[in-house]
Amino acid sequence: MLGDKRGYQLLYFVFFASSNGFVVFRNAYFEELGLTGGQMGLLGALLVVGGMIAQPIWGGVADRFAASKPVLLIAAGVSGVAVLAFPLAGRVPDPFLLLVLATALLSTVRSPIVPITNAMILSRGVDYGQVRAFGSIAFGLGSLVIGWLLSRFATEIVFYIYAVGMVVLILIVRSVPDADADLTPDLRREAVKLLRNRRFLLLLGVAVLLGGASSSGSAYFSVYVRAIGAPDSLTGTAWMVKTVGEAVIFLSMAKIGLANRTQLSLGAALFAGCYLVYAAVGTATAIMAVQLVLGVGLALYNLAVVEFAHRFSPDELTSTGQAVLSAFGIGTGRALGQLGAGNVMDLVGVQSMYFVLSALAAAALLLSLGFHGSTLRRLGNAAGVGRYSNN
Repeated sequence: MLGDKRGYQLLYFVFFASSNGFVVFRNAYFEELGLTGGQMGLLGALLVVGGMIAQPIWGGVADRFAASKPVLLIAAGVSGVAVLAFPLAGRVPDPFLLLVLATALLSTVRSPIVPITNAMILSRGVDYGQVRAFGSIAFGLGSLVIGWLLSRFATEIVFYIYAVGMVVLILIVRSVPDADADLTPDLRREAVKLLRNRRFLLLLGVAVLLGGASSSGSAYFSVYVRAIGAPDSLTGTAWMVKTVGEAVIFLSMAKIGLANRTQLSLGAALFAGCYLVYAAVGTATAIMAVQLVLGVGLALYNLAVVEFAHRFSPDELTSTGQAVLSAFGIGTGRALGQLGAGNVMDLVGVQSMYFVLSALAAAALLLSLGFHGSTLRRLGNAAGVGRYSNN
Protein backbone atom coordinates (compact mmCIF):
# COMPACT_ATOMS: atom_id res chain seq x y z
CA MET A 1 0.00 0.00 0.00
CA LEU A 2 1.23 3.48 -0.86
CA GLY A 3 1.99 5.86 2.00
CA ASP A 4 -0.50 8.58 2.91
CA LYS A 5 1.18 11.59 1.35
CA ARG A 6 2.79 10.00 -1.70
CA GLY A 7 -0.29 7.95 -2.53
CA TYR A 8 -2.58 10.96 -2.50
CA GLN A 9 -0.06 13.02 -4.45
CA LEU A 10 0.00 10.37 -7.17
CA LEU A 11 -3.80 10.17 -7.14
CA TYR A 12 -4.11 13.92 -7.68
CA PHE A 13 -1.38 13.93 -10.32
CA VAL A 14 -3.10 11.30 -12.45
CA PHE A 15 -6.60 12.74 -12.01
CA PHE A 16 -5.65 16.28 -13.03
CA ALA A 17 -3.28 15.16 -15.79
CA SER A 18 -6.05 13.14 -17.43
CA SER A 19 -8.83 15.68 -16.76
CA ASN A 20 -7.17 18.85 -18.04
CA GLY A 21 -7.86 18.23 -21.71
CA PHE A 22 -11.55 17.74 -21.04
CA VAL A 23 -11.71 20.84 -18.83
CA VAL A 24 -9.69 23.15 -21.08
CA PHE A 25 -10.61 22.04 -24.61
CA ARG A 26 -14.14 20.63 -24.46
CA ASN A 27 -15.71 23.93 -25.57
CA ALA A 28 -13.23 24.15 -28.44
CA TYR A 29 -14.47 20.69 -29.50
CA PHE A 30 -18.09 21.78 -29.12
CA GLU A 31 -17.37 24.84 -31.28
CA GLU A 32 -15.99 22.53 -33.98
CA LEU A 33 -19.31 20.65 -33.90
CA GLY A 34 -21.14 23.93 -34.56
CA LEU A 35 -22.62 24.51 -31.09
CA THR A 36 -23.51 28.04 -30.05
CA GLY A 37 -22.22 29.77 -26.93
CA GLY A 38 -25.62 29.22 -25.31
CA GLN A 39 -25.46 25.48 -26.00
CA MET A 40 -21.92 25.31 -24.62
CA GLY A 41 -23.10 27.14 -21.53
CA LEU A 42 -26.02 24.74 -21.10
CA LEU A 43 -23.68 21.75 -21.29
CA GLY A 44 -21.28 23.40 -18.85
CA ALA A 45 -24.14 24.09 -16.45
CA LEU A 46 -25.42 20.53 -16.80
CA LEU A 47 -21.95 19.21 -16.05
CA VAL A 48 -22.15 21.04 -12.74
CA VAL A 49 -25.82 20.52 -11.85
CA GLY A 50 -25.52 16.73 -12.01
CA GLY A 51 -22.65 16.98 -9.57
CA MET A 52 -24.60 19.35 -7.31
CA ILE A 53 -27.33 16.75 -6.96
CA ALA A 54 -25.02 13.76 -6.65
CA GLN A 55 -22.18 15.08 -4.47
CA PRO A 56 -24.07 15.29 -1.15
CA ILE A 57 -25.43 11.79 -1.75
CA TRP A 58 -21.98 10.41 -2.51
CA GLY A 59 -20.55 12.24 0.52
CA GLY A 60 -23.28 10.91 2.82
CA VAL A 61 -22.69 7.35 1.63
CA ALA A 62 -18.93 7.71 2.13
CA ASP A 63 -19.40 9.05 5.68
CA ARG A 64 -22.15 6.65 6.76
CA PHE A 65 -20.52 3.45 5.54
CA ALA A 66 -16.82 4.44 5.61
CA ALA A 67 -16.90 3.84 1.86
CA SER A 68 -14.59 6.54 0.53
CA LYS A 69 -12.48 4.17 -1.55
CA PRO A 70 -15.42 2.22 -3.05
CA VAL A 71 -17.08 5.50 -4.04
CA LEU A 72 -13.88 6.67 -5.76
CA LEU A 73 -13.52 3.36 -7.60
CA ILE A 74 -17.09 3.56 -8.91
CA ALA A 75 -16.66 7.21 -9.90
CA ALA A 76 -13.44 6.58 -11.81
CA GLY A 77 -14.68 3.44 -13.56
CA VAL A 78 -18.07 4.69 -14.72
CA SER A 79 -16.85 8.17 -15.72
CA GLY A 80 -14.04 6.60 -17.75
CA VAL A 81 -16.65 4.75 -19.80
CA ALA A 82 -19.15 7.63 -19.98
CA VAL A 83 -16.62 10.07 -21.46
CA LEU A 84 -16.25 7.87 -24.54
CA ALA A 85 -19.68 9.04 -25.72
CA PHE A 86 -18.33 12.53 -26.46
CA PRO A 87 -16.20 11.58 -29.51
CA LEU A 88 -19.28 9.88 -31.01
CA ALA A 89 -21.16 13.19 -31.14
CA GLY A 90 -19.60 14.13 -34.45
CA ARG A 91 -20.92 10.93 -36.02
CA VAL A 92 -24.61 11.15 -35.14
CA PRO A 93 -27.45 13.22 -36.69
CA ASP A 94 -28.20 15.15 -33.47
CA PRO A 95 -24.88 15.68 -31.64
CA PHE A 96 -26.33 18.07 -29.05
CA LEU A 97 -28.81 15.50 -27.72
CA LEU A 98 -26.05 12.91 -27.29
CA LEU A 99 -23.83 15.49 -25.59
CA VAL A 100 -26.63 16.37 -23.15
CA LEU A 101 -27.10 12.72 -22.17
CA ALA A 102 -23.36 12.03 -21.90
CA THR A 103 -22.77 15.18 -19.87
CA ALA A 104 -25.56 14.34 -17.43
CA LEU A 105 -24.13 10.88 -16.78
CA LEU A 106 -20.53 12.05 -16.57
CA SER A 107 -21.32 14.87 -14.16
CA THR A 108 -23.18 12.55 -11.79
CA VAL A 109 -20.47 9.88 -11.53
CA ARG A 110 -17.37 12.10 -11.78
CA SER A 111 -18.44 14.60 -9.12
CA PRO A 112 -17.31 12.88 -5.89
CA ILE A 113 -13.67 12.36 -6.87
CA VAL A 114 -12.25 15.70 -5.71
CA PRO A 115 -14.37 16.41 -2.58
CA ILE A 116 -14.04 12.89 -1.19
CA THR A 117 -10.31 12.82 -1.89
CA ASN A 118 -10.02 16.17 -0.10
CA ALA A 119 -11.84 14.72 2.91
CA MET A 120 -9.61 11.62 2.94
CA ILE A 121 -6.49 13.79 2.90
CA LEU A 122 -7.64 16.11 5.68
CA SER A 123 -9.04 13.31 7.87
CA ARG A 124 -5.61 11.69 7.97
CA GLY A 125 -3.82 14.91 8.90
CA VAL A 126 -1.92 15.21 5.62
CA ASP A 127 -0.99 18.74 4.52
CA TYR A 128 -3.54 19.54 1.81
CA GLY A 129 -1.35 22.04 -0.01
CA GLN A 130 1.53 19.57 -0.31
CA VAL A 131 -0.82 17.13 -2.04
CA ARG A 132 -2.87 19.57 -4.12
CA ALA A 133 0.32 21.02 -5.63
CA PHE A 134 0.81 17.77 -7.55
CA GLY A 135 -2.60 18.26 -9.14
CA SER A 136 -1.59 21.73 -10.29
CA ILE A 137 1.72 20.50 -11.68
CA ALA A 138 -0.05 17.69 -13.52
CA PHE A 139 -2.69 20.04 -14.92
CA GLY A 140 -0.04 22.40 -16.25
CA LEU A 141 2.15 19.71 -17.77
CA GLY A 142 -0.88 17.97 -19.23
CA SER A 143 -2.21 21.17 -20.79
CA LEU A 144 1.16 21.85 -22.36
CA VAL A 145 1.36 18.34 -23.81
CA ILE A 146 -2.26 18.32 -24.97
CA GLY A 147 -1.86 21.74 -26.60
CA TRP A 148 1.01 20.23 -28.58
CA LEU A 149 -0.98 17.08 -29.41
CA LEU A 150 -3.90 19.11 -30.74
CA SER A 151 -1.65 20.61 -33.38
CA ARG A 152 -1.27 17.06 -34.72
CA PHE A 153 -4.44 15.18 -33.76
CA ALA A 154 -8.19 15.84 -33.62
CA THR A 155 -9.57 17.63 -30.55
CA GLU A 156 -11.54 14.53 -29.52
CA ILE A 157 -8.28 12.95 -28.31
CA VAL A 158 -8.84 14.72 -24.98
CA PHE A 159 -11.71 12.36 -24.15
CA TYR A 160 -9.62 9.25 -24.79
CA ILE A 161 -6.88 10.62 -22.54
CA TYR A 162 -9.42 11.02 -19.74
CA ALA A 163 -10.64 7.43 -20.16
CA VAL A 164 -7.12 6.01 -19.96
CA GLY A 165 -6.40 8.18 -16.93
CA MET A 166 -9.39 6.74 -15.06
CA VAL A 167 -8.04 3.21 -15.55
CA VAL A 168 -4.77 4.27 -13.95
CA LEU A 169 -6.66 6.10 -11.19
CA ILE A 170 -8.49 2.92 -10.22
CA LEU A 171 -5.17 1.18 -9.63
CA ILE A 172 -3.94 4.06 -7.47
CA VAL A 173 -7.14 4.31 -5.39
CA ARG A 174 -6.84 0.63 -4.51
CA SER A 175 -3.43 1.33 -3.00
CA VAL A 176 -4.01 4.49 -0.92
CA PRO A 177 -5.09 4.50 2.75
CA ASP A 178 -8.80 4.99 3.40
CA ALA A 179 -10.21 7.89 5.42
CA ASP A 180 -10.38 7.79 9.20
CA ALA A 181 -14.16 7.71 9.65
CA ASP A 182 -16.89 7.35 12.26
CA LEU A 183 -19.15 4.50 11.14
CA THR A 184 -22.20 5.66 13.09
CA PRO A 185 -22.77 9.41 12.70
CA ASP A 186 -26.24 10.90 13.10
CA LEU A 187 -26.25 12.41 9.63
CA ARG A 188 -29.48 14.37 10.04
CA ARG A 189 -28.40 16.03 13.30
CA GLU A 190 -24.92 16.86 12.09
CA ALA A 191 -26.14 18.13 8.70
CA VAL A 192 -28.51 20.54 10.44
CA LYS A 193 -25.64 21.74 12.60
CA LEU A 194 -23.54 22.32 9.48
CA LEU A 195 -26.22 24.29 7.64
CA ARG A 196 -26.89 26.48 10.69
CA ASN A 197 -23.28 27.58 10.84
CA ARG A 198 -23.34 31.18 9.62
CA ARG A 199 -19.68 31.14 8.67
CA PHE A 200 -20.21 28.05 6.54
CA LEU A 201 -23.14 29.78 4.81
CA LEU A 202 -20.95 32.83 4.19
CA LEU A 203 -18.32 30.52 2.72
CA LEU A 204 -20.91 29.06 0.36
CA GLY A 205 -21.81 32.58 -0.80
CA VAL A 206 -18.20 33.45 -1.63
CA ALA A 207 -17.78 30.08 -3.35
CA VAL A 208 -20.84 30.70 -5.54
CA LEU A 209 -19.41 33.99 -6.85
CA LEU A 210 -15.77 33.03 -7.19
CA GLY A 211 -16.53 29.49 -8.30
CA GLY A 212 -18.65 30.91 -11.12
CA ALA A 213 -15.99 33.37 -12.21
CA SER A 214 -13.16 30.85 -12.04
CA SER A 215 -14.82 27.93 -13.80
CA SER A 216 -16.35 30.10 -16.54
CA GLY A 217 -13.03 31.78 -17.21
CA SER A 218 -11.34 28.40 -17.51
CA ALA A 219 -14.07 26.76 -19.60
CA TYR A 220 -14.05 29.47 -22.28
CA PHE A 221 -10.34 30.18 -22.25
CA SER A 222 -9.55 28.00 -25.27
CA VAL A 223 -12.33 29.75 -27.22
CA TYR A 224 -10.93 33.13 -26.09
CA VAL A 225 -7.42 32.24 -27.28
CA ARG A 226 -8.73 31.30 -30.72
CA ALA A 227 -10.85 34.48 -30.82
CA ILE A 228 -7.79 36.73 -30.40
CA GLY A 229 -6.02 34.84 -33.20
CA ALA A 230 -3.58 32.82 -31.07
CA PRO A 231 -2.84 29.10 -31.63
CA ASP A 232 -3.99 26.25 -29.37
CA SER A 233 -0.39 25.82 -28.24
CA LEU A 234 -0.71 29.16 -26.42
CA THR A 235 -3.61 27.71 -24.41
CA GLY A 236 -1.41 24.87 -23.21
CA THR A 237 1.51 27.16 -22.46
CA ALA A 238 -0.70 29.64 -20.57
CA TRP A 239 -2.15 26.85 -18.42
CA MET A 240 1.35 25.60 -17.69
CA VAL A 241 2.48 29.02 -16.48
CA LYS A 242 -0.67 29.38 -14.40
CA THR A 243 -0.09 26.08 -12.65
CA VAL A 244 3.46 27.09 -11.75
CA GLY A 245 1.93 29.87 -9.68
CA GLU A 246 -0.53 27.40 -8.15
CA ALA A 247 2.12 24.84 -7.27
CA VAL A 248 4.42 27.39 -5.64
CA ILE A 249 1.63 28.59 -3.35
CA PHE A 250 0.39 25.10 -2.51
CA LEU A 251 3.91 23.95 -1.59
CA SER A 252 4.94 27.05 0.35
CA MET A 253 1.77 28.23 2.11
CA ALA A 254 2.56 26.29 5.28
CA LYS A 255 5.72 28.41 5.61
CA ILE A 256 4.10 31.66 4.47
CA GLY A 257 1.37 31.26 7.05
CA LEU A 258 -1.42 33.48 5.69
CA ALA A 259 -4.75 33.09 7.49
CA ASN A 260 -7.54 31.44 5.48
CA ARG A 261 -9.56 34.66 5.42
CA THR A 262 -6.60 36.54 3.94
CA GLN A 263 -6.05 33.80 1.37
CA LEU A 264 -9.70 34.00 0.31
CA SER A 265 -9.83 37.79 -0.09
CA LEU A 266 -6.47 38.02 -1.82
CA GLY A 267 -7.39 35.22 -4.20
CA ALA A 268 -10.61 37.00 -5.18
CA ALA A 269 -8.74 40.27 -5.76
CA LEU A 270 -6.20 38.58 -8.05
CA PHE A 271 -8.96 36.94 -10.09
CA ALA A 272 -10.73 40.28 -10.55
CA GLY A 273 -7.54 41.98 -11.72
CA CYS A 274 -6.41 39.25 -14.11
CA TYR A 275 -9.80 38.90 -15.80
CA LEU A 276 -9.89 42.66 -16.24
CA VAL A 277 -6.63 42.38 -18.19
CA TYR A 278 -8.13 39.58 -20.33
CA ALA A 279 -11.07 41.81 -21.24
CA ALA A 280 -9.34 45.17 -21.63
CA VAL A 281 -6.12 44.14 -23.40
CA GLY A 282 -6.69 40.78 -25.10
CA THR A 283 -3.25 40.05 -26.51
CA ALA A 284 -1.08 36.98 -26.20
CA THR A 285 1.55 39.00 -24.35
CA ALA A 286 -0.98 40.30 -21.83
CA ILE A 287 -2.34 36.81 -21.23
CA MET A 288 1.07 35.37 -20.48
CA ALA A 289 1.93 38.32 -18.24
CA VAL A 290 -0.93 37.63 -15.82
CA GLN A 291 -1.05 33.83 -15.88
CA LEU A 292 1.34 33.38 -12.97
CA VAL A 293 -0.70 35.81 -10.88
CA LEU A 294 -3.94 34.03 -11.80
CA GLY A 295 -2.41 30.74 -10.66
CA VAL A 296 -1.52 32.29 -7.31
CA GLY A 297 -5.10 33.52 -6.94
CA LEU A 298 -6.56 30.10 -7.74
CA ALA A 299 -4.31 28.35 -5.22
CA LEU A 300 -5.16 30.84 -2.47
CA TYR A 301 -8.87 30.44 -3.17
CA ASN A 302 -8.70 26.62 -3.20
CA LEU A 303 -6.70 26.43 0.02
CA ALA A 304 -9.04 28.79 1.82
CA VAL A 305 -12.37 27.18 0.88
CA VAL A 306 -11.21 23.59 1.47
CA GLU A 307 -9.64 24.40 4.84
CA PHE A 308 -12.62 26.52 5.91
CA ALA A 309 -15.08 23.76 4.97
CA HIS A 310 -13.06 21.25 7.00
CA ARG A 311 -12.92 23.58 10.02
CA PHE A 312 -16.63 24.40 9.95
CA SER A 313 -17.83 20.80 9.42
CA PRO A 314 -18.58 18.41 12.32
CA ASP A 315 -15.97 15.66 12.68
CA GLU A 316 -18.52 13.07 11.55
CA LEU A 317 -19.21 14.88 8.25
CA THR A 318 -15.80 15.45 6.68
CA SER A 319 -16.81 14.08 3.28
CA THR A 320 -20.29 15.62 3.45
CA GLY A 321 -18.89 19.06 4.32
CA GLN A 322 -16.59 18.99 1.32
CA ALA A 323 -19.41 17.67 -0.88
CA VAL A 324 -21.81 20.42 0.24
CA LEU A 325 -19.14 23.04 -0.45
CA SER A 326 -18.54 21.57 -3.92
CA ALA A 327 -22.23 21.16 -4.73
CA PHE A 328 -24.08 24.11 -3.25
CA GLY A 329 -21.21 26.59 -3.15
CA ILE A 330 -18.74 26.09 -5.98
CA GLY A 331 -21.21 23.97 -7.94
CA THR A 332 -24.00 26.54 -7.91
CA GLY A 333 -21.55 29.23 -9.02
CA ARG A 334 -20.16 27.05 -11.78
CA ALA A 335 -23.61 26.14 -13.10
CA LEU A 336 -24.93 29.70 -13.12
CA GLY A 337 -21.60 31.10 -14.32
CA GLN A 338 -21.18 28.79 -17.28
CA LEU A 339 -24.79 29.11 -18.36
CA GLY A 340 -24.67 32.89 -18.05
CA ALA A 341 -21.21 33.24 -19.57
CA GLY A 342 -22.25 31.34 -22.68
CA ASN A 343 -25.14 33.69 -23.28
CA VAL A 344 -23.01 36.75 -22.55
CA MET A 345 -20.45 35.45 -25.05
CA ASP A 346 -23.16 35.23 -27.72
CA LEU A 347 -24.21 38.82 -26.99
CA VAL A 348 -20.90 40.69 -26.62
CA GLY A 349 -18.16 38.24 -27.60
CA VAL A 350 -15.86 36.08 -25.54
CA GLN A 351 -13.34 38.85 -24.76
CA SER A 352 -15.89 41.27 -23.29
CA MET A 353 -17.38 38.38 -21.32
CA TYR A 354 -14.34 38.61 -19.03
CA PHE A 355 -15.49 42.06 -17.83
CA VAL A 356 -18.49 40.30 -16.28
CA LEU A 357 -16.30 37.59 -14.74
CA SER A 358 -14.04 40.27 -13.26
CA ALA A 359 -17.08 41.90 -11.66
CA LEU A 360 -18.14 38.54 -10.15
CA ALA A 361 -14.71 38.11 -8.59
CA ALA A 362 -14.87 41.66 -7.21
CA ALA A 363 -18.25 40.85 -5.62
CA ALA A 364 -16.69 37.73 -4.04
CA LEU A 365 -13.94 39.93 -2.62
CA LEU A 366 -16.49 42.21 -0.97
CA LEU A 367 -18.41 39.26 0.50
CA SER A 368 -15.20 37.67 1.80
CA LEU A 369 -14.68 40.71 4.01
CA GLY A 370 -17.31 39.16 6.28
CA PHE A 371 -14.58 36.82 7.53
CA HIS A 372 -12.56 39.88 8.61
CA GLY A 373 -15.25 41.16 10.98
CA SER A 374 -13.05 41.51 14.05
CA THR A 375 -10.32 43.26 12.08
CA LEU A 376 -12.78 45.67 10.45
CA ARG A 377 -14.33 46.47 13.83
CA ARG A 378 -10.91 47.26 15.30
CA LEU A 379 -10.13 49.54 12.36
CA GLY A 380 -13.50 51.21 12.73
CA ASN A 381 -12.98 51.76 16.44
CA ALA A 382 -9.50 53.17 15.83
CA ALA A 383 -10.87 55.55 13.20
CA GLY A 384 -13.60 56.67 15.61
CA VAL A 385 -11.08 57.33 18.36
CA GLY A 386 -8.94 59.32 15.93
CA ARG A 387 -11.86 61.52 14.90
CA TYR A 388 -12.84 62.08 18.53
CA SER A 389 -9.26 63.04 19.44
CA ASN A 390 -9.05 65.54 16.56
CA ASN A 391 -12.23 67.17 17.75
